[in-house]
Amino acid sequence: MTMVHIATKAISRKAGQSAVACAAYRAGDVLDDAKYGKTHDYSKKSGVMSSDIVLPFSLKALGVSVDRETLWNTAEAAETRSDSRVAREWLINLPHELSEEERHSLAINFAQKLCDDMDVIADVCIHRPVMKLPFDPNVPPSSKYLREDEENPDPRNFHAHILVTTRAPTIGPNKTLAFDPKLKTPFEWSNKKRKAHDLPSSMQEIKRIREMWVDTANKVLAEYHLPLMDARSYKDQGLDQQPTIKMGVEATAMERRGITTEKGNTNRAIKARNNLVADNHIKQEADNERRISALRKGLAWATEKNARLPGSIGGTKQRADFAKHLSGSSEYYITYCTKQSHRTAIRVDDTKRCVEEAKSGIAWAAKQCEDLPKRCDDTKQRINDTKQENNKLTQRIDDTKQAIEGITEAIGKSNIEINKATERSARPAPSPFDDDARRARAARLDRQEGRIDRDTRANRFEDERIFEYAERMKLHLAMRLIQRHREAMAINWAQGETAADAPDKFDQRQVALLSEFAQRHGIEDHDKAVEFTAHLRQVAKRFDYTLVENNKAIIKLLRDPNAEREQYLALTKHFTDFRDNIDQKRAAFNTSIIDKLGGSAGEVGRMTRDIISSSSYIEGLNHYINNDSHSVEARDVAKEYLADTLDKTCQQFKLALRDVNSLPPTQRKTYSEALKATLETFTEQYGKELSESQHKALQGGLESYKHQVNKTHSPSRGFSL
Repeated sequence: MTMVHIATKAISRKAGQSAVACAAYRAGDVLDDAKYGKTHDYSKKSGVMSSDIVLPFSLKALGVSVDRETLWNTAEAAETRSDSRVAREWLINLPHELSEEERHSLAINFAQKLCDDMDVIADVCIHRPVMKLPFDPNVPPSSKYLREDEENPDPRNFHAHILVTTRAPTIGPNKTLAFDPKLKTPFEWSNKKRKAHDLPSSMQEIKRIREMWVDTANKVLAEYHLPLMDARSYKDQGLDQQPTIKMGVEATAMERRGITTEKGNTNRAIKARNNLVADNHIKQEADNERRISALRKGLAWATEKNARLPGSIGGTKQRADFAKHLSGSSEYYITYCTKQSHRTAIRVDDTKRCVEEAKSGIAWAAKQCEDLPKRCDDTKQRINDTKQENNKLTQRIDDTKQAIEGITEAIGKSNIEINKATERSARPAPSPFDDDARRARAARLDRQEGRIDRDTRANRFEDERIFEYAERMKLHLAMRLIQRHREAMAINWAQGETAADAPDKFDQRQVALLSEFAQRHGIEDHDKAVEFTAHLRQVAKRFDYTLVENNKAIIKLLRDPNAEREQYLALTKHFTDFRDNIDQKRAAFNTSIIDKLGGSAGEVGRMTRDIISSSSYIEGLNHYINNDSHSVEARDVAKEYLADTLDKTCQQFKLALRDVNSLPPTQRKTYSEALKATLETFTEQYGKELSESQHKALQGGLESYKHQVNKTHSPSRGFSL
């Protein structure tokens, strides 16, 4: 599978960044920065394969063109705040299996989709794999990058930096480029503003763009019959693979210099573990194929054996009964054929849907072209409105000047009156060396210093109080985590205790989640050899800011298990209702086929009817699991229930095959044939998903069936007188 990597970050003045500098670095270019009065020269940067400016279709249709320096200086000039986001970068990993031209075409195609989708301008720079060499004082600085003919440990790292604007472009006079100073693109809005405009959250938008990148790349990969990308996580793909952690700049540099780091060791251990799991998976696949082959041989043997049996099972009368059974069971086979036709119809509908989506895209593009004159008129209208606002502003300035002149004149008259009053009173002017005024000023400063001291002491006390509360909370969380298995923390199901009786205790699912969290972070349970208080404080230190921020769900679970449980039940209630519905349908179907099988046949008959309806039942569960509209929690519960259903069905096969020969002759044949036919279908559909123990259950049931058949038809060895 081709690797999927797409990430985004903001270029912000708050972080001391400049859009012009970032564009020059990524393009390996020389750009003049008008705002800061600098020249950014990265012309000696190696590894840059291409750099292109991509405009949205609306600007291309108007014949607008712009160079890199003008683009990013204009983008910088449109921002007035000191903490503005001046650009945004999308970093994508390009498939190394493609040629240079194909990678360039793919990157430009995706950037064009970004521009049209977000109404922005993109600067696309493609970089080849380049690794910095370890520091060597004997090597000149100009040789710090590998040449193209030098060996690179990872030649797959072809990637593209797509720098996009944060404001929608507009057309100024003479088709010059400008940006709307009043409105950022919707992607840069806060989640609160996006929600007010009925837009999805930023995280959901990033996921949508990730899927758009994967779809764009897969179309190209499919043309060359290369492995496709998959935007889903390892968990959603059903792969037992663990993702590596991010190394960071410092750890990566140390590893390049030959210094072993903790993060590097962790990633090496994860990769070794993933390789071992993959090898075991391949081995398991081979074992499954071997077991399925053995089961098929067993079925063929049983079928041949029954065909040769005389009398009660293999005779002419029984073949007639079997024909009647086939006639009576025609509805079952018709249903099966109907399902196959339904699947074909679904594929046809999917194809039609793809065609309709393509037509919709063409219609959208046509509508965009039709809207171009209107957008030009809107731009002209905005320019006229701006001119009117400028005229109004000029008028206000003139009015303000007149008001200032009137105030100045009034002040002059007031000064004349004040001077006259001063002359009449003949009072001496206050001395600047007046002791009373100096003492009053000193007293005012003392009061201000006292107030500052009081505020400082209050803030220090508040900080200490918050710190003490945080420490107590960390100890509380650590204690609940390391004592999660104890009776005081976990619900005692063995004694009949329920979540309603003890809402503040952890249930079995929550204990499993906490155990997985503790194992992942290396938090061990209390060792009796270590003092409990010391171990508690050691675990409490692990609850730092990073751990709490990255594991908010676990922290919420530790603080309030009942609230987390209610939220989980609310999310999984949809599957509970769905399961009850399909259980009712399954029970009705099982009842409807009793007469066709020749009677209820007791417990063996009940298990056989469950086995016959298991395929459609499991198919319904798989359909629910693959429906992305359901919550992740509900689908996870459905996966667990599916695993239990498969295990239960294998055990029913084992018991039913073992006891089917104990049925009366009138029922034995129909139930035996139904079990064998269903077993063959079941192993073909789900054999690769079964575990070793489940395969053993099927094999054991089949062997018991063979033994009973052989025992029934073996000659008697009684004594004769």
